[in-house]
Amino acid sequence: MNSLLKPFGAFLLFSSFSFSSYAHDFNAGKIEVNHPWARPTAPVVKTAAVYLVINNSSQETERLLSVEVPTTIAQQAQIHHTQYSQDMAKMREVRDGLLISAAKKIEFTPGGTHIMLVGLKTPLAKGDKFPLLMRFEHSGEITVEVWVEDKPSSDAANSHHSHH
Repeated sequence: MNSLLKPFGAFLLFSSFSFSSYAHDFNAGKIEVNHPWARPTAPVVKTAAVYLVINNSSQETERLLSVEVPTTIAQQAQIHHTQYSQDMAKMREVRDGLLISAAKKIEFTPGGTHIMLVGLKTPLAKGDKFPLLMRFEHSGEITVEVWVEDKPSSDAANSHHSHH
């Protein structure tokens, strides 16, 4: 009987590990931040981008006012939006905050809205984690943990969010 439990126990441990490797969510009031991540960078690169999903389950519009990382990671963090005009992509810093409508979500994705890390102090290596402080107008501050990883599959990163 004991030999039957060992494989099952290993399966449970593996299942928990697999799920937790993609399930890192953070909450501030009715704001939920899902799976913050960044790609690894080459040694000569001095910028990086952070991607995530913000769910606003409240009945009021929320505003992401600013973002910040430790100065050991980068000189500054900025909220950016990519605008497309005449087949050209232009990144623009969002200086007056980013609105998240009531009962909606906003996805920070490659080629879209993202958090730009400017003046990287050291390259981001796969497996690294670092804190990102997010300031919201109504929900206050929340610190999330950004994971440095290759682009997660959309199924793996979002599978546990199907209830949203």
